[in-house]
Amino acid sequence: MGLAKLRQFLLGGGVVYLYAIFVAGFFLMPMAAGHRRVFYILVVPAVLLLWRELLAFYRHNLLAGLILVYAGYMLSSLAWTANFSGIGAFWVTWYGFCVLSFVLLSGYLWVSYPQQMQYLAGRAVWLAAAAALVSTVVWYLHNPFPDSRLEPLGVMHHPNKSGCAYGLFLVLAIHQLRRSDARREKLMYLAAALILAGLVVLTQSRTALLAVCVGLFALVGRRAIAPVIATVAASWLLVAVTPGLWNARVLLFSFRPGIWAQVLSEVPDHFWFGHGYLVDTVVPAYGKLFSHAHNSYLATLRDGGAVGVVLLLVLLAVALRWGWQMRTRSGEPIYLALLLYGALSLVLDYDRLLVHPTELWLFFWLPVALVMAVWPAYRERDRTRAGGVSRA
Repeated sequence: MGLAKLRQFLLGGGVVYLYAIFVAGFFLMPMAAGHRRVFYILVVPAVLLLWRELLAFYRHNLLAGLILVYAGYMLSSLAWTANFSGIGAFWVTWYGFCVLSFVLLSGYLWVSYPQQMQYLAGRAVWLAAAAALVSTVVWYLHNPFPDSRLEPLGVMHHPNKSGCAYGLFLVLAIHQLRRSDARREKLMYLAAALILAGLVVLTQSRTALLAVCVGLFALVGRRAIAPVIATVAASWLLVAVTPGLWNARVLLFSFRPGIWAQVLSEVPDHFWFGHGYLVDTVVPAYGKLFSHAHNSYLATLRDGGAVGVVLLLVLLAVALRWGWQMRTRSGEPIYLALLLYGALSLVLDYDRLLVHPTELWLFFWLPVALVMAVWPAYRERDRTRAGGVSRA
């Protein structure tokens, strides 16, 4: 197959199927390494072949420009990074390129192939619920209930990270439930939402729980009060009846304040431009060693200094403004809800944002990509309506 025919296949909808395979791999593939290769082999070549379409689609897009500036600056910090190595710099640059590819392609597909992508979004919710149900059953067949934190099967096996990823699909399930007209679909999305809420509770991820609560309030307003109270109460009840979890999750609470204090203590020496993107992420605190900063904003400050964190905050401010305008002007709250979900998830956990394919792509970069692509279309539609009214 020549390049021309391959491009024709991709533009005819083939790229959506390749993208769907990658997204489904988060729930279906057993190993993270194999899932990354799916992206490298299937999606990256598609992005390279469609570069003209992507360039034309994002021309004059402010948020796309800010994302490129942020990524470019953080990668440029390799020039002054501590612990520099050629191999490390290569992989960081490759991961940055992959993140940009995912973001640009996700937004482009959502707007250019709306029917296929809406269908994919609905099926992804059901797939996430099915994976959550299987993971819950399998885990507690071999581990004590409720004394152990649920670790889902496959690629997303870490309780905090998987909780955040599945929690995003819980918000999507509620969105689909609100949009559905057919009784059967409503029941299916309700069942999916309950299963996904159960997984979030059983992972005992406070990060995911906070993000879910805020996302639901942004999505449905005061109607979220009852489900939020029920979810939080279930989480606390689970902890209260389990002495081991009570000691670990309440009495000891969290090591995060000490971790954050240690990260901040290292900032003044490289305040403006940071230590660079290859600096060691290990944080000593409380006589222990923690693998990362547990806050992506502090991690950005550590790596890229004040310049880096300001670029990230400006990027998010523009995205949140666009999401808010879509909610208030067009009555479409899902984009703001997903964006708030992702932005809050970075407060209590995680580290660098330019990383290999991982759960972070789903709950942070995907909402940013959707807002980036959808807002210009909403704005143009509003202008067209205003022009039609004025001419009338």
